[in-house]
Amino acid sequence: MEYGSPTKRSKSKGKVGVDYDTSRFTGKNAENLFNKVWIRNGAVLERKLNLVALENTGISFVQNFTTRGWINLAKFKAESVLTLCQEFMANIKHEPETEQGKEKLCSWVRGKKLKVTPDTFTEIFEIPREENLEFAFSNVGMPDLAVVSQELLLEGNEWDGEVQCNKTCLKDKYLILFLFSCHSLLPLKRTVSMNVARARLLWEIGTGKTIDLPRIMFLSLCATYKASDKRGSVPFTGFLTELFKRSGVHIPLDFIRIEPEGPIDRASLSRSEGQRKKRKLEEEAQEGSAIGMGELKEAILNLGKEMSKQMSEFREEVNTRLSSLKEESSRHTVMLQDMKGM
Repeated sequence: MEYGSPTKRSKSKGKVGVDYDTSRFTGKNAENLFNKVWIRNGAVLERKLNLVALENTGISFVQNFTTRGWINLAKFKAESVLTLCQEFMANIKHEPETEQGKEKLCSWVRGKKLKVTPDTFTEIFEIPREENLEFAFSNVGMPDLAVVSQELLLEGNEWDGEVQCNKTCLKDKYLILFLFSCHSLLPLKRTVSMNVARARLLWEIGTGKTIDLPRIMFLSLCATYKASDKRGSVPFTGFLTELFKRSGVHIPLDFIRIEPEGPIDRASLSRSEGQRKKRKLEEEAQEGSAIGMGELKEAILNLGKEMSKQMSEFREEVNTRLSSLKEESSRHTVMLQDMKGM
């Protein structure tokens, strides 16, 4: 594979020239994929989890994360160079290997070949692999959704999994965990609702089950590449940027660097509490509106009946009056005729 300046023409493999930027892409297809899909995708930035602040508010993850060896993951903070992350996704060669024990994904960034495996996540996030798993993500050996929902959702909320579950239905503990998962575990652009797979991940973490998180993260990265969604997002941008640095990828000084967002803490919960109240008011308004519409329809029906009755009475009164006028007119006519005869 040859790489050069954007204007350089490659003569490798017997070709007179190539019509793609050889300094950035491994081929024309990769360049097209970049322009059609990945350049449209924004970054999902990893966010720290403020364990101490949450502990002070009664939401405890310290023991859970310490036991799992995830403390450094909760503290992970790294800048993101989105352009290079987008190029990485576009340059992924072949289909990533996802078979257990053979996981591997290969790509190129600015002439550097990069290989990603679950162990890469272990090294950069400093989190361990797990071998003795209680449940294999995302559904092997998992309990019924009803059991998961009972653990995750606020009292009075039910979820059948047919549609995504709004985050405002989650208990505080799982709402925080949901937000953390959307940024750092299973990156998601819209942190509004969750599917069954994410719900199961939250249940596994919250109830202390052993999982192989590095492998889950790797599979998430592969799934994002396979989807190649124009309306999607680039996951693990802080992780990828750190990988570029460790691999010696040249990052030009004028490239835009995205700084990580603030940590997930009590303020994140407060914003969601406001959304909960708003959602409840909207539901009550809809219920009230439905009740009001029923009352309005009944009132309109009664008004129609009343108006129909009044119109009937009015017609009867008019007809009676006309008959009376006709009789009176007839009498007057007879009287005039009698007067003329005299």
